[in-house]
Amino acid sequence: MKVLVQPAAMAHLTPLIWTYPDRYRFSSHPEDWIAYERSRLRSELTRISRLLSATVAPHAATRPEEEWVNLVLGQLNVVQAALTLLSKAGA
Repeated sequence: MKVLVQPAAMAHLTPLIWTYPDRYRFSSHPEDWIAYERSRLRSELTRISRLLSATVAPHAATRPEEEWVNLVLGQLNVVQAALTLLSKAGA
């Protein structure tokens, strides 16, 4: 369904949201869009936080001299901070 609906959302500028009872649907209510966006931001924040704490941080602690892990750690910390700010904005 995503393959067909996403281009339609962009073509008609009608945001696509997902809810448990209705699944994917178009909504013309800004409250629905904001609720969906906040939900997705919280979900992504959780995923990034878990990746940092369970994988990247232990890697960085074991091999602090590795350029790769320091790059990943730095970038993911920035993403985590941005998602945290967004999830708190307007709450």
